Amino acid sequence: MGLNRFSSLAGTLMIYAMVLSESWWSCHGCLDEERSALLRIKSSFNYSSATFLQPWGKVADCCSWEGVYCNFTTGRVVILHLASTREEGLGDLYLNVSLFRPFQELQTLDLRGNFIVGCVENEGFERLSGLDSLVDLYLGVNKFNNSILSSLGGLSSLRTLTLSSIQLKGAISVDELNNLTSLRWLDFGGNEIESFKSIHGYMKVYGIFIGTGDELLRLRNLEHLVLNGTRFNDSSLSSLKGLSSLKYLNIGYNQLKGSFNVTELDALINLEEVYLDGNEIDKFVLSKDTRGFGNVSRISLSNSTSNGRALPFTLLQSLTKFPNLRTLSLAENNLEGSFGTTLDKDLASLKNLEELDLSFSTIDNSFLQTIGKITTLKSLSLHGCRLNGFIPKAQGKSDHLSPR
Repeated sequence: MGLNRFSSLAGTLMIYAMVLSESWWSCHGCLDEERSALLRIKSSFNYSSATFLQPWGKVADCCSWEGVYCNFTTGRVVILHLASTREEGLGDLYLNVSLFRPFQELQTLDLRGNFIVGCVENEGFERLSGLDSLVDLYLGVNKFNNSILSSLGGLSSLRTLTLSSIQLKGAISVDELNNLTSLRWLDFGGNEIESFKSIHGYMKVYGIFIGTGDELLRLRNLEHLVLNGTRFNDSSLSSLKGLSSLKYLNIGYNQLKGSFNVTELDALINLEEVYLDGNEIDKFVLSKDTRGFGNVSRISLSNSTSNGRALPFTLLQSLTKFPNLRTLSLAENNLEGSFGTTLDKDLASLKNLEELDLSFSTIDNSFLQTIGKITTLKSLSLHGCRLNGFIPKAQGKSDHLSPR
């Protein structure tokens, strides 16, 4: 009897938990203070002639308004999804960030794609420093510049920050960003960043600041960093040394050329995924004592031959230095050339390689024969490939291979 009563109670609690999880963001009404704040945001964003956010205010319950999500228990706004809510014809916007201060339980604020060029004087993002629940801030695809960075240092609760395509240029200061010690995800993609700089990355000698060059970014908890489509080059890599928790790194479509010195990133011992697409890397260079990249299981080198060159033999050969590699993308490359038996043995030594993407590449018989000797493959993508020659019979025992 007691067991049945316990089971019934457990079932009731489980159902309640499911209902709560589905409706935590909704409520039966919203706070007057937050409703008024939302209407002020609407006015600031769209003025009187705009059509976006027009339904706001037509019903009293602001928790039912588009892009607004509330906590079921407290009735307070927890998510504001305002991406692309301003019409282009309205022109540029100087944002009054204080408009968001009434939302004391706000967790996510999405302002992407709103033609924001800056903030009203003394009303920048430092005004959000009192919102201790704010964990996700999306500011991408606006017209901010380097000056925005100085206003972000007080947002210590942030775990996700996207600053993609906001017109950052040159050497950008990371002093304020280094205060965001809870940050897990940082996106700088699509800017013209050439390097990072920090007054804490310098030492003062006879009144002159001399760069030490190490650990400019000191975000010890950061796990995901996007720098694709910036202007990073090989000399900039050392600034990433302080990211010891990093698991995902995207530095595709930059200005990386020649030898990629993994030793510069030796501290990145937790790195699992690396995206280097669209660069002109010839080989990976590691010393015997290099720890960085030791746990890397996914490498993407797509579109690395856009200037007409064939993918370098030395690059393929150096992949053998990553013993835990499971997934490799060589898509959109020129893979023609006589690679010979040396490469056969090298690639066959990748005992954990299971997925290989060659889609939209130019491939000849020689390279296909090499691939046929990788016995561990389970998935091979040849979608959209240009095959110069015939597909040879696999010479290994890839019993689980599934061509795509």
